[in-house]
Amino acid sequence: MNKEKLITFSQDLVKLKSLSGKEDGVAKRIVKEMKYLGYDEVTIDSYGNVIGKIKGNGKKTILFEGHMDIVDVPTPEDWSVDPFGGVIKDGCLYGRGAADMKSALAAMIYGVSDLINSKDIADIYVVAVVYEEIFEGVGFGKVLDKIKPDAVVLGEPNNLEIAIGQKGRAEIIVETIGVNAHSAHPEVGVNAINNIIPLMNEINNIPKVESEKLGKGILVTTDILSSPYPGASIIPDRCRATIDRRLIEGETHESVIAPIKDVINKLSKKDSSFKAEVKYSVEELPTYTNNTLKSERFYPGWVLSESDILVESAKKVYNKLGLESVISKYLFCTDGSESAGKRGIPTIGIGPAFAEMAHVVDENVKISKIISAAEIYKGLASEF
Repeated sequence: MNKEKLITFSQDLVKLKSLSGKEDGVAKRIVKEMKYLGYDEVTIDSYGNVIGKIKGNGKKTILFEGHMDIVDVPTPEDWSVDPFGGVIKDGCLYGRGAADMKSALAAMIYGVSDLINSKDIADIYVVAVVYEEIFEGVGFGKVLDKIKPDAVVLGEPNNLEIAIGQKGRAEIIVETIGVNAHSAHPEVGVNAINNIIPLMNEINNIPKVESEKLGKGILVTTDILSSPYPGASIIPDRCRATIDRRLIEGETHESVIAPIKDVINKLSKKDSSFKAEVKYSVEELPTYTNNTLKSERFYPGWVLSESDILVESAKKVYNKLGLESVISKYLFCTDGSESAGKRGIPTIGIGPAFAEMAHVVDENVKISKIISAAEIYKGLASEF
């Protein structure tokens, strides 16, 4: 593995601004590098995901996955370096996406490329997906509809720990329905704001689910908006709240929303003027290939057993490389919600950066960790 070219490639990816839905520049750069390295197959699917394949013996398939999209940089003046300069200083690569997670993608692409032309290895895929920052797992799901791997390795940042699970995420919309009236005569209407207050109080009192492996499920209200807005002398007939719900393993589409439905039924029985609805948020957005991705925002939590062969393989690789194998879990949602949470594919996560570096000013990753990650990915592909 050419370490200098790996780092230069990481810099190149950071220099390319790739907001969700605008990942085409990074996609083309990845395709170019995969072809240069000699991947057996390199394609871009109809949604813009890049799929590179190294042919093995066909007995097993391991898939390495990362996302190309980044969050924006609202205040570049706060950075000590150009956030899209690919700057290296003090042994670290700086820039938006350096930690989350272009360095991991580069390490995957270079690390497993050392196995090209090896005789007795699993089939290896490296997949760079679109839209993870907005739709966790939805772009990846389009790849998994066609490729059925035996194992998935994510590159989300965690300081080279071995993540075997994560909390999931749901975005829930509750809306109260009132009756418009002039604000000088509120008694002839039904104020949707007045109704959402007891509703949210009841929802916040729903008992928290908890598991030994992932801790407590979290429920937080993230916004409230009345309609019409601004309400110039009008009693609002609609008031909508968005709930961010963090999920533990085993929670389902129905089990998460059922307690909220129960609260609505309870309040409706107490007050005939109370009306409300609840649903999961749904969004549809265009990809850079002019197709669309649509997602209902329910991304399950998951946990993989420490005794799974994928985890055991990772431990062996760390031991061979003289690294400590720390087992952990992601504290945020990842594309593993699709591979492990929805499809039950054994999944782990190993990324070179610290998780705390994602989405922050002066985002960076240690050069030494990028190189170590590449060695780990190579070892995992060979061991598995």
